[in-house]
Amino acid sequence: MFAYIRSMAEIMYGQPVAEEIERKVQIAVHSLKTSHQVVPRLDVILVGKSPASERYVKRKLDTCQGLGMRAELHTFNNDVTARELRDHVLSLSADPSVHGILVQLPLPRPIEEPADDTTLDKFDIFDAIAAEKDVDGVSRYSIAELYRAQQNRLRFLPATAVAIRRMLAYYHIETEGRKAVVVGRNDITAKPVHHMLGGRMCNATAIWCHRHTRQQDHDAFMREADIIVTSVGSERYKLTGNIVKPGAVVIDVGTRVGADGRLQGDVDFESVAPVASQITPVPKGVGPVTVAALTENVVRAAQFAVGIRKSGYIF
Repeated sequence: MFAYIRSMAEIMYGQPVAEEIERKVQIAVHSLKTSHQVVPRLDVILVGKSPASERYVKRKLDTCQGLGMRAELHTFNNDVTARELRDHVLSLSADPSVHGILVQLPLPRPIEEPADDTTLDKFDIFDAIAAEKDVDGVSRYSIAELYRAQQNRLRFLPATAVAIRRMLAYYHIETEGRKAVVVGRNDITAKPVHHMLGGRMCNATAIWCHRHTRQQDHDAFMREADIIVTSVGSERYKLTGNIVKPGAVVIDVGTRVGADGRLQGDVDFESVAPVASQITPVPKGVGPVTVAALTENVVRAAQFAVGIRKSGYIF
């Protein structure tokens, strides 16, 4: 059980964690260039003109390039079909110069939610990513490996899950035997984080809350949770301090852009920080670590390609 001894939570900033990852990535990139004449390369697919998505993608591309990697952007209009995207991903998967492929979400509604079962959707696009290039862990192969929960066999863990695991390690947060609650059930963050926490990688007792969880159950789970991870990203949800267990660790990854254009999270920081023992801010929390973790996965992919990396993560 966590001991609640602070009047204000320790703020878990992401930048020092990201910098630690990036230092290791730079060393690995240099080694790949000098020893194998290989420059790690990430290709990102962006559909439409969403300012938020464009901002996120630019940060990923700039970070990769800043660490000495190649980064290519492939843009499509909103009227692109799932079949066209899938075929483009298949071509990138077959290109030996490409090490990592990432499809930026969200995609247009007809692709996210097709009208019938005969139409291709985002999962068909994800599954077109070669397993050895799936740096965001979205293909059926990567998901199957995650569900098996064997840390030494994982090829790619989604970047946000890697980021959370790195932050837990950096800030010396024990997970084994703890009660952990994940709020949300999106495919990119909530689902993999839930399975990571509850699997052999963390050995926590993981509970999953979502829109169909009864409010009284949600609140009861929060009052018992040692670790809380929110991944909703909706103005309809806000975690407040009155239901948070004193001394809990609170990690906020449910970001969205507010009406004022500023980045906002799922957590009411002002009311939760005096109750929690440790808390991530929004911004400057998990976000920078997620981008750094993505670059780590791209390097892993390049190492797989030249035969100097085996599966598995070390945290």
